Parts: sequence; structure tokens; C-alpha cells
Amino acid sequence: MEFWAVKKKDIYEPFGESSAIKSLKVKDGEMVKIEHWKERNVGFHRKYFALLNCTIYHLPEKSVFDRFRDLDYLRKYLLILIGKCDIIIGLSGKENFIPKSMSFKSMDDTEFQEVYNKTLGMIMKHFLKDIKQADFELDIMNFYD
Repeated sequence: MEFWAVKKKDIYEPFGESSAIKSLKVKDGEMVKIEHWKERNVGFHRKYFALLNCTIYHLPEKSVFDRFRDLDYLRKYLLILIGKCDIIIGLSGKENFIPKSMSFKSMDDTEFQEVYNKTLGMIMKHFLKDIKQADFELDIMNFYD
């Protein structure tokens, strides 16, 4: 949600030192844009990246998996694989897949948990077929801590 506000005699209170410093630069009567979103649990975010790092650790030693040893490449590939992407059709008619953002503003905890669960499912299906999911999930916690 976004809305506009006018600062008049400090009727809004900035949160945190950084916001307070920025707000001092706003003069009375000036327009400011305020964005509002529900903050996502940072622990979920860390757990997702632990999932990716643990996946890289467990990837089989086959050359076909080499490109997936790059965290950013793996993340983008998995987002496309689970359908969390935009499809742009080029002039030639070829589909181009662009992974969507995982920023805190782009999804809430419920949607993020869904992305996590779908990602885990795809990892088990396509990358780590020889590992039991329960064992893998326990190992993720070693990367999470």
C-alpha cells in the first residue's frame, strides 16, 4: 500500500535513526511518499537461503550440476521452475522467463512459506533424488544456525 502525506509540524514520527535523519531533510509543507507493507519474518528468509546453500552442498559431483553451484543461478532457476516468474515473449516468439522478486515487500509470510515448500519439493524431485527429505531438512538446520 502506498499513500502520500504532508509533513506539518512533525505530525508523523519516523521509526529508527536512519528514518529520523531523512525526515529532518523534509521541510514543513513538503509532500512525502510513504510506503506501507507488513514486514516478513527475516527468519523465513534466512531459512530459504539455508535451503539453497544446503542444496549446493549436497549436489552430486556431476558436470550437469556445475552451473547450479552458483547460489544466485540456483535461486533464479528454482523460482522459474516453481512458476514464480514472469514470461515475456520476444520478437521471435520465444518465451523468456524472468524470476520474480523475493524482497520483503513483494510477498508476505504465507506466500513466502508456499515458495519455500514448492522450492523444497523441486529440489528433492530434480536435484537430490538419493537423499531422504527428512534427513535433508535436518541438515538445513545446520546451515540455518
